[in-house]
Amino acid sequence: MPKSNQRQNKKKSQPDTRELKPIKIDETIVSGKTSKMNGGENLSITVPLDDFLQQIDSFQIVEDDDDEVEEIHEEVFEEKLEEVLGTTTFKVNQTNLKKYLKYLKQNLAIPCLVTGVEEFEWEEYYTVGPGSQKEYQKLKKTQPSYTDEFNILKLDNKLDVRDGILAVLERTTDNLKFTLPLAELEGVVEDSVDAKLLQYYGIWFFTYS
Repeated sequence: MPKSNQRQNKKKSQPDTRELKPIKIDETIVSGKTSKMNGGENLSITVPLDDFLQQIDSFQIVEDDDDEVEEIHEEVFEEKLEEVLGTTTFKVNQTNLKKYLKYLKQNLAIPCLVTGVEEFEWEEYYTVGPGSQKEYQKLKKTQPSYTDEFNILKLDNKLDVRDGILAVLERTTDNLKFTLPLAELEGVVEDSVDAKLLQYYGIWFFTYS
């Protein structure tokens, strides 16, 4: 998908989705080390939660079993993002992260039960690499695993363009606390408001990073 920041002469009316060119969103998550973070500031987002969820649900999402990707109509998606971010520049940057953070703080029910979308970075050595399964099981006792369930305690005000919004988590089994990128998490309760908010944040983050 082209990651252009500006859409010239953008139509304000709803486009005919039958004529729109699908884009592909790769759901593969590539984690990175957290770089230096900057404090956030409060920026308002005025689009109501119910309206956003209703609009985002109207996207024509089609699963492709062969490529493990989803197809979504680009113009429709960007039109709704414009309402959320208040701009036609959708690139993941400090300004847009601040806006999305404010929006999620207003609408995400905390504590929110989540799990990992895919293996976290440290786990890949053991799940797809040559790492010992015995060692893996031992490390999972002190490290967060994508198979664990966590409660989101809060969203950190410190923002990092590489990792996006960070969530402070508490593991349900032992109350150990971790801080992980929000885009690597998904709601445990499928089709809930919280699960949808996390899903669409992740789509935006990985598409426009």
